[in-house]
Amino acid sequence: MSTSVQRMSRSHHCINMSATPQAGHLNPAQQQTHQQHKRKCRDLGRRLIPARLLLGVIVAISLLSPALALHSPPDKNFSGDNRKPAFKNCAGYAPKVKEEQPENTYVLTVEAVDPDPDQVIRYSIVQSPFERPKFFINPSTGVIFTTHTFDRDEPIHEKFVFVTVQATDNGLPPLDDVCTFNVTIEDINDNAPAFNKARYDESMSENAQPDAVVMTISASDFDDGNNSLVEYEILRERDFQYFKIDKESGIIYLKRPIDKRPGQSYAIIVRAYNVVPDPPQDAQIEVRIRVVESSIKPPSFVNPIDTPIYLKENLKNFTHPIATLRAVSNMPDKPEVIFELNTGRTEQTNSKNTFVFNQIGNEVTISLGKTLDYEAITDYTLTMIVRNTHELGTEHQIKIQVEDVNDNIPYYTEVKSGTILENEPPGTPVMQVRAFDMDGTSANNIVSFELADNREYFTIDPNTGNITALTTFDREERDFYNVKVIASDNSPSSLFDNGEPNRGHQVFRISIGDKNDHKPHFQQDKYLAERLLEDANTNTEVIEVKAEDEDNASQILYSIESGNVGDAFKIGLKTGKITVNQKLDYETITEYELKVRAFDGIYDDYTTVVIKIEDVNDNPPVFKQDYSVTILEETTYDDCILTVEAYDPDIKDRNADQHIVYSIHQNDGNRWTIDNSGCLRLVKTLDRDPPNGHKNWQVLIKANDEDGVGTTVSTVKEVTVTLKDINDNAPFLINEMPVYWQENRNPGHVVQLQANDYDDTPGAGNFTFGIDSEATPDIKTKFSMDGDYLHANVQFDREAQKEYFIPIRISDSGVPRQSAVSILHLVIGDVNDNAMSEGSSRIFIYNYKGEAPETDIGRVFVDDLDDWDLDDKYFEWKDLPHDQFRLNPSTGMITMLVHTAEGEYDLSFVVTEDSMFVPRHSVDAYVTVVVRELPEEAVDKSGSIRFINVTKEEFISVPRDFQSPDALSLKDRLQLSLSKLFNTSVSNVDVFTVLQNENHTLDVRFSAHGSPYYAPEKLNGIVAQNQQRLENELDLQMLMVNIDECLIEKFKCEESCTNELHKSSVPYMIYSNTTSFVGVNAFVQAQCVCEAPLMRRCLNGGSPRYGENDVCDCIDGFTGPHCELVSVAFYGSGYAFYEPIAACNNTKISLEITPQIDQGLIMYLGPLNFNPLLAISDFLALELDNGYPVLTVDYGSGAIRIRHQHIKMVADRSYQLDIILQRTSIEMTVDNCRLSTCQTLGAPIGPNEFLNVNAPLQLGGTPVDLEQLGRQLNWTHVPNQKGFFGCIRNLTINEQTYNLGMPSVFRNIDSGCQQSVAVAFSFGIDRNFIIAIIVCLALLLIILLAVVVQKKQKNGWHEKDIDDIRETIINYEDEGGGERDTDYDLNVLRTQPFYEEKLYKDPHALQGNMRDPNDIPDIADFLGDKKENCDRDVGATTVDDVRHYAYEGDGNSDGSLSSLASCTDDGDLNFDYLSNFGPRFRKLADMYGEEPSDTDSNVDDDQGWRI
Repeated sequence: MSTSVQRMSRSHHCINMSATPQAGHLNPAQQQTHQQHKRKCRDLGRRLIPARLLLGVIVAISLLSPALALHSPPDKNFSGDNRKPAFKNCAGYAPKVKEEQPENTYVLTVEAVDPDPDQVIRYSIVQSPFERPKFFINPSTGVIFTTHTFDRDEPIHEKFVFVTVQATDNGLPPLDDVCTFNVTIEDINDNAPAFNKARYDESMSENAQPDAVVMTISASDFDDGNNSLVEYEILRERDFQYFKIDKESGIIYLKRPIDKRPGQSYAIIVRAYNVVPDPPQDAQIEVRIRVVESSIKPPSFVNPIDTPIYLKENLKNFTHPIATLRAVSNMPDKPEVIFELNTGRTEQTNSKNTFVFNQIGNEVTISLGKTLDYEAITDYTLTMIVRNTHELGTEHQIKIQVEDVNDNIPYYTEVKSGTILENEPPGTPVMQVRAFDMDGTSANNIVSFELADNREYFTIDPNTGNITALTTFDREERDFYNVKVIASDNSPSSLFDNGEPNRGHQVFRISIGDKNDHKPHFQQDKYLAERLLEDANTNTEVIEVKAEDEDNASQILYSIESGNVGDAFKIGLKTGKITVNQKLDYETITEYELKVRAFDGIYDDYTTVVIKIEDVNDNPPVFKQDYSVTILEETTYDDCILTVEAYDPDIKDRNADQHIVYSIHQNDGNRWTIDNSGCLRLVKTLDRDPPNGHKNWQVLIKANDEDGVGTTVSTVKEVTVTLKDINDNAPFLINEMPVYWQENRNPGHVVQLQANDYDDTPGAGNFTFGIDSEATPDIKTKFSMDGDYLHANVQFDREAQKEYFIPIRISDSGVPRQSAVSILHLVIGDVNDNAMSEGSSRIFIYNYKGEAPETDIGRVFVDDLDDWDLDDKYFEWKDLPHDQFRLNPSTGMITMLVHTAEGEYDLSFVVTEDSMFVPRHSVDAYVTVVVRELPEEAVDKSGSIRFINVTKEEFISVPRDFQSPDALSLKDRLQLSLSKLFNTSVSNVDVFTVLQNENHTLDVRFSAHGSPYYAPEKLNGIVAQNQQRLENELDLQMLMVNIDECLIEKFKCEESCTNELHKSSVPYMIYSNTTSFVGVNAFVQAQCVCEAPLMRRCLNGGSPRYGENDVCDCIDGFTGPHCELVSVAFYGSGYAFYEPIAACNNTKISLEITPQIDQGLIMYLGPLNFNPLLAISDFLALELDNGYPVLTVDYGSGAIRIRHQHIKMVADRSYQLDIILQRTSIEMTVDNCRLSTCQTLGAPIGPNEFLNVNAPLQLGGTPVDLEQLGRQLNWTHVPNQKGFFGCIRNLTINEQTYNLGMPSVFRNIDSGCQQSVAVAFSFGIDRNFIIAIIVCLALLLIILLAVVVQKKQKNGWHEKDIDDIRETIINYEDEGGGERDTDYDLNVLRTQPFYEEKLYKDPHALQGNMRDPNDIPDIADFLGDKKENCDRDVGATTVDDVRHYAYEGDGNSDGSLSSLASCTDDGDLNFDYLSNFGPRFRKLADMYGEEPSDTDSNVDDDQGWRI
């Protein structure tokens, strides 16, 4: 191209740029900055284009431009020059807000405009980060609201507030403008007037005449303007008719002559109110005016000051008088006066003692007491009062005006920076700075601005603070300027004695903004992404392209322009990251070539991205056909029964090795096998016939490609194997049984036999029947076969035999022939051919809480060999019907009515029978009904046993072969055995629930009690320990002690499992001829949740707090949330039983221990015995081994042993242990330490996931022989048998606090850790410290004894008669003490100690002569026995008395008051069983016993010691 053509083209471009009003019509690549474009076109126009030619071209292009615009769509990506926003009317903003308005009150709407297109302006308030915001601005709309309630009045003085608002655009970079304006706080009438004196008590002369001035009332109002104007009136009360008041000045005048004597007074009520009545505000005060004699005159001021006093606000001379006043008393005989400067209710009336006074004689001076501030208070009104000795006073007001001085330095708003874009012309606005002067008058607070530096680059308007540029800036040369601005006020400073105004200095940072004047460019011309797998997930990153731009303000945007077939990829608009957008397919396209664009808003650049797709194995193998085969059932095959074949679609050559691997999918029973050649073989024979066989068997064959290595794809194919039947099943009877044949019937056909055969081979359905050759002779004699009919050869008598079980051999006709024996059950039907006789029966009823409804309890029983004759009998009462029972005359059923009381009832009936073979006759029948009420506590605290192989009728009835008065049912025998086991009377044991289960098991629930009911842990624990003994006594097998539906893992619940006891007041009946039992319907049900038992009562004497749920007020020492005693101590040979825990997903156990030795079993939770019928082996054991805690947990599939090695536990110190049992992990933490060294982790062994235990939780040790139990249950680790020595506190399991001090079964414990040494240990006191204390006490005791001995010798005590050593009421030497006065020897009241009190006692030294701990007497029996023993004792004193008459000397055998030990010898003084009577006897147990309550009744061991 020639030079002229180039110039013409360039000039045409300049004309087009100038003539086109819409810059968007330009190609983005041709866009330039505004300044560049103007300079280029201006220079080129001057050099090349004549004016006329230029004008013509412009006209031509202007005519063509509309047509061109139709073919040139606007580019939406165009971005022009970035210009800053500007507020439209900042100087005109003068908003006002009334005081005391609530938050969110509207203030003002500000608006800023930005000359750039498509700009979004955001508004914000500029303030210090430490300043509490008082306004909020909507960032989008510019609406300003208050966030603060303003108070214009004292003491806040919020009269105006400066607000700085910033408007920011969304350009690159973002530019902003600020506007500062003043918000005026307007006054409202929100303050009532306040009288300047708290009390008005004045005097007037008795000679005062009407219209005389009496006094002046004044009140002030904190409000401003008209709201502060106050007027006065006298209310029409009391003595109002004597006075009048000037409503504006508050001067009170006398209205009528005085009619009271001196010394009397008048009282009026003066009201001060606002002139502005919106809203009405007022105040009232009582004014008392005392009448004085005419000779008594009030004092008066001499030359009072009537003109205002002017003071500069910077006055600091506090000693110089401001004003001096002199007064005379007007009483010649008493010239003294007293001055008083009144302190009003407002600052203007000297409420803060801004002014003070000093009196010298009859003269007073007023001086400054505090600094003045014109900006706060502009004037003061001082009231000086002078009084004479007659308490008459005169007031005088002094006006003080405060004059403003220039004592405030201008300060700047929070705006500290501004921005100007590079290449902007001179005169471009940069920013506005604002400064304010807090002086109160315009003479001192007008601020002007000037620059201290950079005057060659910037200028500032002295009045507005607008900074403008003096030059054009280039950001590449310098990107910021620090400009110092000086703000000066308009008068000489009063702060500095230099005659110059106050000046404020501030440095502002002015940044040079960047413009987009450089083109972006990619780092590479071509990008390559290889090996992108075709199965890459959506959003997988492929490659990242990067373009650079020298402009900081440029935001580069990326886009894919072409080559993106199927929209397979996408690119991050701002990041340049290319990611997968759609599913790729190598078989469709293997390579993509993308053209990517980088655009900065004006300029762009392009690059190429090549993406190569890599094939993956994503096609599953394909079987060539469907497969099926038919084979014989119950037959083995050495060769393949079928061969399958599949190919891999990813391998194009079907003749090549397909690398297929075959396997059996879901090979249940391991019946099949297949090799890689596709040969399917039969491993086990298949059965075609029911009940376990199938005519068609299905086998799923899986084919994996890639030889089954690495990432493979598979296909599953169904192969059907059809079985051909063979005659391999014998026929069997299908008659409905039992078959009935009436007694006394003649011989004949009984029933036609029917049979079936699972085979369907020819001949399999042709059956032959016969009596089996192995049948008894009796069967062969009485029965025979007639074809397929069973024939009765004789007549039958039901009373001789009720039923027969006949073996029938059945044969089919198949090949090979099959035969088998089926049992035909034949019942001989009853005919009423025997007369009945008198009968008696017994019915026992448990009435739960006395709430049983009407209940059928059993039938009337008569002795009758016939048992199908109920229809021939009629039942009626022998005498009158009973009020509590109802009889059904047809069935003989007895119904107990509602509210039947507890007791024994003897019922008599008459039964009449009449039938074809028996003549009409009647007999008597007797029924004994025993009704016993059962409290809810008995059910809640019940134990339970699950028996096996016994029915409920067998359990409650007495066999007819053993009918005698002493014969007992299994239920009665169990009750008797339990009473012996718990060492209580039979009447204290209740077996109240007998429930039959579907699986031939029987659930029995029982309770036992002494004074309270025993806890379930005690009942179940003792029964479990004596299970073998009970089984032998009852000749029954126990499947489970403490019925637990959660014991078998995942049988009822897949996850957490908790037992819930269900109870019903509706009883159920078990009828068994002579015995009927009506029991409580109580059973446990599994709930698939983990819940701790709800504690809704307060323990240990605590009481519920009124008005609060689940809160208790407890006795001192019982610190648990429900008054639990949360600590218990052991001494190496004891233990304690507590309630078991539930099987939970997450079980948290927390406890605190204070050990005394470094070995011992702290906690054991596991079986109490070995039960071969249900060998549950789960257990948890927490031990102390050489001072380190060791946790062993076995979920039933293997034990994991966790040993903590970080913290060694030492004696006398407390440690916190936390154990967390989860399905997949077990954790133990000591002292809440969360470091890895403090936490000990393990995983359960085997597949089991829960700790399933229904035995009591045991602390401190266990009575179980763990060595033997471990061998029986094959434990891999057996816990230590040695007990724990120390204190255990605050045991919680799943947030349930355990009542440790009150276990149900225990031995050798100390409830509450009350031992003195143990208490010392629990507080961490060192042994040496304790020894030192003991030594000190011993020394003090020795010194005390020495002083006593010395005193005795000094006082001559030895001279008194000491021969008589009796302890008498009155000594012989005392006055009035005679011979007879000393007959009362108190020695006889002494009781010899029956045990030796020691701090420590060896537990093994007490084994001899100990009462069996199981011997728990009933309290009634105990007291009765004691009474009988006393009655039989001939040597006992008839009457126990304090006095023994005519007694002198020693030797009385009846030496003490009777106690529980009366009528006993020393060998009977063991009262350990007292604790078993319950909490009411606990005090007696503590006084007389040596063991805590409820010792374990199973272990015959030595007793513990107490202090």
